[in-house]
Amino acid sequence: MVDIIEFSVVAVGAFLAMCMFSTLYGKSSPLYALAEESYIGFATGLTIVVNVLYIYRTGILGIQAGDWVLIIGIILGIMISARVYPKFAYMSRLPIAITLGSGLGLSLRTTIFTGFINQISGTIVNLFTGTAQTMLYRWTIALCVLFTLPFFLYTIELKGPLGWTATIGEYLLYIAFGGSFAQTFMGRLGLFVGFMQYYTVPPWKAPILIASMIIVLAAVLILDRTKMLERLTPAE
Repeated sequence: MVDIIEFSVVAVGAFLAMCMFSTLYGKSSPLYALAEESYIGFATGLTIVVNVLYIYRTGILGIQAGDWVLIIGIILGIMISARVYPKFAYMSRLPIAITLGSGLGLSLRTTIFTGFINQISGTIVNLFTGTAQTMLYRWTIALCVLFTLPFFLYTIELKGPLGWTATIGEYLLYIAFGGSFAQTFMGRLGLFVGFMQYYTVPPWKAPILIASMIIVLAAVLILDRTKMLERLTPAE
């Protein structure tokens, strides 16, 4: 027996998802605007609830347990909320400065190692040891680095050996960007497959999804034929 709450969640989710997919029709749609604004509203409400619970469990209960340092966080949080009042907006500068400064200081060390030092150490390796596959990977990385670096030389004219190595490096960048785009697309495709699996397993969900598709498509076609599609779509 399907629970009424679960049924309602699946039905509303399938309908709003199909409303989002109505953007594939190629025209602005009030159904897409409904789904988009509903998602933003639900996400905002959920974020507020989660944050309030976190402040209560971590801050209020922590202070009651004797961790008085958390009072500073509560005060800074109240100060940053003063941005909604233009008269007291200046009070939010201190907590924003503390947040940005501490965040930059913590991320700077990680960025130096992950984005700079580890990249260099991962390139400077022995090219003549390991299995054939390992050597192939290492030689590919080393050659790609050597060919790509001249492409970013902007202070001298690229001609001769530097010219053709920079050209090869440019095409290697195209390949890398293409691979990155393909990986991103595959990730999005994986999300779509997971979405379809969720709304088709168990079998009682499939009719809801199909009905949502038919209803949304019929509504978009009717609104388009009656010249009401763009008229009912709210301005962005």
